[in-house]
Amino acid sequence: MNDQPQATPQDTRRVECPPAKDPAVRWFIFAAIMVGFGLYTIHDHYVQGNYAKPQPYALNAHLKYLFNHYVPYLVIPIGLIAAGLGIRHLTRRLVADEEGIGYIGEDRVPWSQIAKVDATALRKGFLHLHHGQDGKLTLDSWKLRNFKDLVSLIERSVPADRIVR
Repeated sequence: MNDQPQATPQDTRRVECPPAKDPAVRWFIFAAIMVGFGLYTIHDHYVQGNYAKPQPYALNAHLKYLFNHYVPYLVIPIGLIAAGLGIRHLTRRLVADEEGIGYIGEDRVPWSQIAKVDATALRKGFLHLHHGQDGKLTLDSWKLRNFKDLVSLIERSVPADRIVR
């Protein structure tokens, strides 16, 4: 997969891949936009008193009222979910060693169970590890740091006939 291993001799037995911060920052930006918009509509509708329920019924005025009344109930939970996804991304750490590969706190995949390593998209930064019946572990260079060292360890740990280039 890569002709030149990037790992130093002391790092060849264990590679830890902490999460990259860029994906989490995107989740946090999205969360801030959603929560901010929800809080703005709460302030505009409930505190300022804008967009009161129209009497007599007028379609556009009624739609403005419904939008400002119900949007906070939709966008604030979406923002909180996005913040949770950002936090989850920052707390996941991938570890690969002599025994196998996996995220800390989750099931690890032993090297003997990896049936195929799909490295056809490695130039784009993706590496797919197929294991078990339908198991697939996708490694993304944008989401993980120390990716070159990880690829080097995978290349040494999986037999060459299982690697598809």
